Amino acid sequence: MQVLTPIALLLAVAAAACTRVPELEDRLTPDLRSADYPRLLPLDDALEPLDPPQQASQELKNELDARSDRLKRRAEAVKKAEI
Repeated sequence: MQVLTPIALLLAVAAAACTRVPELEDRLTPDLRSADYPRLLPLDDALEPLDPPQQASQELKNELDARSDRLKRRAEAVKKAEI
């Protein structure tokens, strides 16, 4: 009996996966049903090239250093304003 339950569950899931979902299929207009498939692009052509890791890490370091300097200046200004 215990072996039968997983098999029955598997069969029920498989049957549900093959059912037609009219709510989704009926949303397609006739012109979309007859439309050609879009042209596939190689992934290398579809994505913009990344910067070399050294350049990207240097840019990130510069950005973080500038942000740190701005925050330090703001903290000093707040300290001076409190005095």
